[in-house]
Amino acid sequence: MKFLHKTICSLLLITSIVVLGGCNKNPLDQKPTGSYTTGNYWRNQDDVIAGVLGIYNVLYVEDWIGHDLYAFDDQSDDICVDGDHPDFKAIERFNIDPSLQLIYITWPFAYEQIERANNAIIYIPKVPVMDDAIRNRSLGEAYFLRAYAYFVLNQIYGEVPLIKEDNVLNGNYNVAKSSVDSVRAFVEADLLKAADLLPETYGDADRGRVSKGAAWGLLTKLYMFEDKFQNAITYGTKVISNANYALAPNYADNFTVGSQESNSELLFAVWNKSSEASPSNQSPISIYFSPRAWQGWGFHHPTQNFADEFEPKDSVRKHTTLLAVGDSIPNQTSLNTIDASNAYQMFAGMVGQQTGRMLPSYSTTGYYIKKYTAYMPNGDGNLDFDLKQPLLRTSDIYLLVAEAKIRLSGNGSGDAEINAVRKRAGLATLSNAGMPELIHERRVELGGENIRWQDLLRWDKDKLVNLDTIVSKPKAASPLAPYNGTVIIPGRTFTRPKDYYMPIPQQIIDESKGIIKQNPNY
Repeated sequence: MKFLHKTICSLLLITSIVVLGGCNKNPLDQKPTGSYTTGNYWRNQDDVIAGVLGIYNVLYVEDWIGHDLYAFDDQSDDICVDGDHPDFKAIERFNIDPSLQLIYITWPFAYEQIERANNAIIYIPKVPVMDDAIRNRSLGEAYFLRAYAYFVLNQIYGEVPLIKEDNVLNGNYNVAKSSVDSVRAFVEADLLKAADLLPETYGDADRGRVSKGAAWGLLTKLYMFEDKFQNAITYGTKVISNANYALAPNYADNFTVGSQESNSELLFAVWNKSSEASPSNQSPISIYFSPRAWQGWGFHHPTQNFADEFEPKDSVRKHTTLLAVGDSIPNQTSLNTIDASNAYQMFAGMVGQQTGRMLPSYSTTGYYIKKYTAYMPNGDGNLDFDLKQPLLRTSDIYLLVAEAKIRLSGNGSGDAEINAVRKRAGLATLSNAGMPELIHERRVELGGENIRWQDLLRWDKDKLVNLDTIVSKPKAASPLAPYNGTVIIPGRTFTRPKDYYMPIPQQIIDESKGIIKQNPNY
């Protein structure tokens, strides 16, 4: 159990031995030798460990954490979407309707994670004999993973149905949406339970499981969305003052195979493993961000505006975050540098089109996100799926604490936390930093990690930024040949309050027979 990428189906596989004798004319008409149900599965400690791994396993699905959630960050000024999915493009341009495929498929996988967590929460306390530490840890993991799914659903859709233990026990799944505040209160309660039950650290055999630090960190993020700044400081300080969750010595350690495994900064990550990767049901994020000429699909491309945000001396973070034309990467052998020049004529003819797949050998903007690209060290040119996908890092919490302090006590009160992050990047310290400096720091520190758009939304709601101004600026490509600063996406229009949340999937509304109502303005 050294890595958490274990397919639950393989752990629950029931092997039936059917003897196909010559006299057996109906070999499939066999009496079942046994079957598992949710009620009779949870028998012992091994079942509990396997069942909890099954909750983690949902994180690998491409239509959930592994890929599709990043389409919502394409709405930001950092990223431009590419690929052959028209629903991604519609979301980026705020041309959103409830029938879009992506609007729907995000929903059932989130609730699959919730359903598995609910079953664990119901049945783990009933297992008669098991180690108390493992029982508590397993319950804590289930509470955290349920909270995480609801946290993400709440960010995307706002009001969503709360399916709790009683709903499972009574078979009552068709329930109305709960308010945004009710969903957040439920997430808070789960995270507080998780923080009480989870250990601070794990041994090597269990690295990748969530810890107290993950629960404290997600509580910090939750409180920032609620403008509960003192609570955010309280729980964020638990993270940043704990040596078990210290910043990695080098920024690139967070995105480097071999450095991630013992990295204290990765509070919560998708614990990918190359030897167990199965593209049919698990899709490591490397596929979606890596250049197409380098075996990736290159869906999400950084904009020139984002590249320009890095300070001249912020080379460590910029070169860890971005790949540009002419860059190379270790162990990539089939094409050592990104070279778009041969594809420029087709590129020039397609720029500005709203649909269609771009030629696989280049980025539409001249940039790729480098954080999710790594190649096998054996020189075969294959993507290295040992690369973990960070979902929550300590540096994020440092900057949230800094923001909470600034918003409570004014400029300069968050300098220590901002400068801890800047020092790791090799940059000069700041004094009397306010929200403009904090906003800049979060953008360059966390770029490409599916955080920017949600930051912009909460800042816009509090009138700290103006999304009208931000999204009205066109998304442009690199000024380097052959891109020449070409406008990829024209300026867009943000509509309040409609565009704060996605619509509820129309299929879900239809299946509920009117119990679940559509979000306003859709």
